[in-house]
Amino acid sequence: MTTATPARAQDSAKLSDRAFRVFYQLTVHSDGGWVDVPSIARWTGVKPHAVRHALSELVAADMVERARHYIRPKDERPTSCTYFRLTTDTSSEATA
Repeated sequence: MTTATPARAQDSAKLSDRAFRVFYQLTVHSDGGWVDVPSIARWTGVKPHAVRHALSELVAADMVERARHYIRPKDERPTSCTYFRLTTDTSSEATA
């Protein structure tokens, strides 16, 4: 398995190739907004289950944020949808 360490990752973070590709697609397509797993899977050409593992790596490396929204349609079972976005970097070198 190939690992890579992007510049935004913490020093100890090692990412799999798939996590790096998911991170790249988020930077290209998301414009900083919240994105659902099926959209990320479509961008990367990978099944949603595999994308979830890569997203977990990115969340652990503090490169991506996760938010779960609960939905309760009338007369239906409650469900949830999880969204992801790039972590906002408030200490950017560009502002220094």
